[in-house]
Amino acid sequence: MSVAKKSEMIKQSGPTARDFDLESDGSGRVSRHGSVLLSQVAHQRLRHDVIAGVLRPNQRLVELELSEQLGMSRTPVRDALVLLAADGLVERGNHGWTVHEYTREELVSIYEVRGALEGYAAHLSALRATEEELDEIERMLELERGELDPISPDSSVDLNIEFHAEVVNCCGNPRLIELAERNAGFYFNSRVASTYTEKEYQRSLDGHYRLLGALRAHDGESAERTMREHISESLTVLLAKGSW
Repeated sequence: MSVAKKSEMIKQSGPTARDFDLESDGSGRVSRHGSVLLSQVAHQRLRHDVIAGVLRPNQRLVELELSEQLGMSRTPVRDALVLLAADGLVERGNHGWTVHEYTREELVSIYEVRGALEGYAAHLSALRATEEELDEIERMLELERGELDPISPDSSVDLNIEFHAEVVNCCGNPRLIELAERNAGFYFNSRVASTYTEKEYQRSLDGHYRLLGALRAHDGESAERTMREHISESLTVLLAKGSW
């Protein structure tokens, strides 16, 4: 995928029902296959918005409002909320659905697992990534450097998520990729990014470039160590900036 395409993608919150050609059962209703697809679309969109901080901790999630925003009925939205609850991203209480707010202990656990999963993924990526994939990661970093802006952090947030996903995807291990994605319950998001100083932004970007250097050198141990250190530094800043 080209950098231009990625740049366009990160400006959007995610797909909507209108982006898909859904099958009809002949009665004007969406087929069972289409219904499952709609649930997947809703899950993907809402998951992105929670992780990126568009939907904030403790925010109420009203099925009717979400269905109107996504352009679909309440049934796939309800299915998506159940899946998000299984992901640990939302919870259902006496007053309906809300976005889960992580405790300090939960955040530490998430980042410890991130370090293990993404660290080893970076190790494998250093050994397996193609030159084309490494060139794409470098172009992504150039785009990220151009978007660094503590005043308006949204683009930087999405680019950071895309960078980490791209490094993991190069590992060539589908099971590891799936586990790393499922653990991505709390990333560097708009809520946190808005508290970053320019120096902290630059330090994070420098970590990305050090990782790229290890990947280009095909040094698995260095890539894993650099990724683990980068994630550990992110956690340190996160805990210092947050109110957990």
